[in-house]
Amino acid sequence: MIAEKFAHGLALSETGIPAAVASRSIESAEAFLDRLRIDEETARSHDATEAVAGYENLLAHPDLDAIYIALPNHLHREWTLAALRAGKHVLCEKPLALDTEEATELFAAAEDANRVLIEAFMYRTLPQTARILELVREGELGDLRIIRANFTFEREASRDDARYQPENGGGSLMDVGCYCIDFARSLAGTEPAEGSAVFHEHEYGVDDYAAGVLRFPNDIVLSFTCGMTVTSDQTTHIAGTKGRIEIPRFWFGREGVTLVRPNEDPETIVEPSEGLDSVYAVEADAFASVVGGGPNWNPPENTIANMKVLDSLRATAAWVT
Repeated sequence: MIAEKFAHGLALSETGIPAAVASRSIESAEAFLDRLRIDEETARSHDATEAVAGYENLLAHPDLDAIYIALPNHLHREWTLAALRAGKHVLCEKPLALDTEEATELFAAAEDANRVLIEAFMYRTLPQTARILELVREGELGDLRIIRANFTFEREASRDDARYQPENGGGSLMDVGCYCIDFARSLAGTEPAEGSAVFHEHEYGVDDYAAGVLRFPNDIVLSFTCGMTVTSDQTTHIAGTKGRIEIPRFWFGREGVTLVRPNEDPETIVEPSEGLDSVYAVEADAFASVVGGGPNWNPPENTIANMKVLDSLRATAAWVT
């Protein structure tokens, strides 16, 4: 699903060309392209995209500069390493790895290969995200105190879905809770001093929903919820001593941002951007900018630090059934 969205966005980007797509068989690769060519415009966008059987054959393709990896979590390490060794830059879906040790290994391999490796937290590339961070750092909310972040969705559980395979890095924290952690760390501007979480154990052995708290040393507290079997309010609230910000869904950057101060009418500080063709087009251009020598919007140290928090929460979480 995410691969299709990214491929569509790449075709709309200013700097990227969707040159090829690989699957384990030529039939599934061609079926993927057929799903992209849903109308005349998208058919033109992917007219020259090549279907390739086998990931090894994709990495051997002479005309590719970069690889986007949207495989299940447990395959990220294997194919990121293979792509780097093949001389390709890599944009890999979150979470980049199953744990901190793997993430550190991958960035070391990228450095050895002199190639760019970025974990694909696409929300970090959006103008809305930059504006929110700017407002917080400029003190528009006063002193930041509380962050409440929620990322949930509801989808039928399946043993064939990697999200429901504990041995393959499944679970709601790794799938969507990681966004909440990453955003809160960026807002706080420092690493948490301590944290805890409660996981609900699905019958397939993963956390299908979870809640947690992080305490930062600068008196900021995050409370978060995440889930794969839950329909809930997805609004994120950022509260300080002088005001608060409401964001309907921070990771899409479409619905705008509202600033609320005591005794004042709510103020729209970021207008809704429904005209945004694709957040993945923005991400593709941001990735290309880094490959071209621009600043990194998700540097290795951030990915590793975020993974450390995820590791800690998973190691200490209380499980309930």
